[in-house]
Amino acid sequence: MPRTRKGLVQIRFEILEYLYYNPQTQPRTHVWRRATTLSYDDFQKHLAYLIEKGLVVEGEDGECSITLDGRIIYEKLRSVLSSIL
Repeated sequence: MPRTRKGLVQIRFEILEYLYYNPQTQPRTHVWRRATTLSYDDFQKHLAYLIEKGLVVEGEDGECSITLDGRIIYEKLRSVLSSIL
């Protein structure tokens, strides 16, 4: 069975979802391994996007956490995506 490629929204949703349900700060590599199946470089690009949009914050020590805006966006996406997937 061929693997289907995930879209940008689904990948970013999965990162937000992991951080949403694991609200304590998480090492960047921990999020990468548990939330995605991406290469590390690809994960970094998506994480940078989420940080730029203010949905995730990353400390100097590489620890990531979801912001209040990230929680709100995740909840909205969850309700919309469930109705179309």
